[in-house]
Amino acid sequence: MAIVYRSADVAEGDREEVTRAAFLEQSWPTTVELDEPRTPDSFIEVFSYGRASIFRAQMTGVHLSRSARQVRSSPADVLAIAVQERSTARHQMYGEQRLVAPRDLMVNDMNSPYVYAWPGRGSSRALYVPLEELDLPTEVTRVASTRLAASPLYPLLRAHIDQMTDLGDHVAADPIAAETVGAAAIDLARALLASAYDLDYGRAAMSDVLLPRVRGYVRRHLGDPDLSPAMIAAAHDISVRKLFALCADANFSLEQWILANRLDGIRDALARPEYRHRSVAQISRQWGLTNASHVSRRFREAFGMTPRAWRHLALDPVE
Repeated sequence: MAIVYRSADVAEGDREEVTRAAFLEQSWPTTVELDEPRTPDSFIEVFSYGRASIFRAQMTGVHLSRSARQVRSSPADVLAIAVQERSTARHQMYGEQRLVAPRDLMVNDMNSPYVYAWPGRGSSRALYVPLEELDLPTEVTRVASTRLAASPLYPLLRAHIDQMTDLGDHVAADPIAAETVGAAAIDLARALLASAYDLDYGRAAMSDVLLPRVRGYVRRHLGDPDLSPAMIAAAHDISVRKLFALCADANFSLEQWILANRLDGIRDALARPEYRHRSVAQISRQWGLTNASHVSRRFREAFGMTPRAWRHLALDPVE
């Protein structure tokens, strides 16, 4: 599913009523007020990602509210984590009010009364996460909502929501890919909230989310001689200290793991007949290692023989 409502497709006199109906079809009982309901550039789009989904809306002057009575009559089974796209919004929830600037993340708990509004032409994109799969105490969500930016995962979830929205037509059309992306979003949302609540509380959830990303990033960049902890940390918007702590919690050395993967790559390449005419130094550079004596020494430590001896054994085995 993509565009579910576009005001330009509706007669001007019917836009206010149809806009409200479109909002309510994709949400729970909510009071919807529009400053300029007849504008032709409003739209709502929804993308399904398995158990998760993306809801995006562009309106001119919108005021959404959900009362305690509406919450009691129709409890929601999802939590929304939104990225404000355009216009600074006002958000009131849990008895606190804050301004949400463009590119800010915010939590919208639809099982708590709230007010969410922006003036002028604005837009927002929201990730809907099932509460059952989020599996966090209400107190964790409430406290975390006030300090999301304290989590190292803040920029990662924001980027993930952006990608789910921008690539929605392409990815959501493939059920398997959509399910995978949605599951990753749920895991990332859980880890964000847990770590924003308390870093120690969220340590396990952060490791579950960040470590696969770090490992995948390293594998894609093994051929880069500049690959370093600083480069890896910067790519994931965390500090080098946090990166090392993450690896320590998983009981592995980042530098040794990178070296082991590079040596494995060199070993595999040396055993390929099509690489017979490439020197050991050339193959080593392809795997990000430029010091020939260092490669020879570490290769021998890892595999019990020099790179040249391994190549001879692999390509010219004794009959």
